[in-house]
Amino acid sequence: MTDEQTATQPIEAQSYESTEETGTSDPGQAQATEQTAQSFLTQSEAEKTAPGEQESILRGEQAEDEAGKKGEEKTKETKPEARAPEEYADFSVPEGMKLEGQDLTDFKSFAKEQDLTQEQAQKVLDFAGPRIKAMVEQPYKAWKELTEQWWNQTREDPEMGGTKLEQSVKDAGQAFVSGESNPFFKTQAEVQAMREALKVTGAIHHPEVQRLFVRMGRMLAEPGHLTGKPAPHDRQQALLNSMYPTMNEGQ
Repeated sequence: MTDEQTATQPIEAQSYESTEETGTSDPGQAQATEQTAQSFLTQSEAEKTAPGEQESILRGEQAEDEAGKKGEEKTKETKPEARAPEEYADFSVPEGMKLEGQDLTDFKSFAKEQDLTQEQAQKVLDFAGPRIKAMVEQPYKAWKELTEQWWNQTREDPEMGGTKLEQSVKDAGQAFVSGESNPFFKTQAEVQAMREALKVTGAIHHPEVQRLFVRMGRMLAEPGHLTGKPAPHDRQQALLNSMYPTMNEGQ
């Protein structure tokens, strides 16, 4: 038998012929050889099924892609529509507050960005409005309470208060009469600037500020006590002592 003929014969025949050529006639050995050949065939067939497994994997990937596309389509379908109106109507503003001009424009822009309906925007305003109002008013309330406390101290002061309060107010007012004879305020503009500063800060109610202007007014009311000319040193010292009697204590 030629090599070409041998190569084309089935594996079972080749195995049988090999047995004959070697002179082996043992049936058990022949059967083992046949089983080995059959195992080889089974392995070869299993390798041939690998493309089927690959096809199964491809099908799985395709299914995942289709599921992803369906998820995207579902997301697009369930995307909520805008709830904010094209233009908000007038809002109801809490008592004691104003919402107009740029503040109103800013609030509408905020509500639009948050996609709030008219009702939701109104609820935000109803909730936040009174709290914002309270925060804004808190510093003023604290300032008012403090100035009232100072004024009560002035009214009870033994030097200026009690039965002397009315006269003390008049004396303090004398200090704000501008003119050449007043070394403290030469013009009405200076007087106005001082009054404004005292009112804005609340210092006009402080007992020590009141005391200062009461003493200044009393000095100005005394003939010849204060002039526009420089006073002698002893007169300057006397003036300082009368205005600030505790200045030289401990010396």
